[in-house]
Amino acid sequence: MLSTNDRRLAIRDAISDRRHTTLEELARDFGVSKATIKRDLVALTGIISYYGTTGPDGGIHATEGWYSSRRYLSSDQEAFLKKLQAGLQTEADQRMMEGILSAFAMPQHNES
Repeated sequence: MLSTNDRRLAIRDAISDRRHTTLEELARDFGVSKATIKRDLVALTGIISYYGTTGPDGGIHATEGWYSSRRYLSSDQEAFLKKLQAGLQTEADQRMMEGILSAFAMPQHNES
């Protein structure tokens, strides 16, 4: 049986690899209850980028562009770079900072 931390890392990777899954699938795959998976997902918030949906195709979805194997800026790092970006003098420097933010900021799910 996996430790809590190892299970959470495995859940992170499962969501990244599958791109869409359900609480039921994760609970079955990891031999725990849906309540445990829900607690694990809460603990993983801020570390992984996912969102949940309801309905026939409902479940847990990895945010477009997010992958567990990629390193992302923390929200504090991203906010700091955006603060610095506001003070950059040249358009070239602005574009360079925007490129850095685009490459390393955690993708955000846009509600439609």
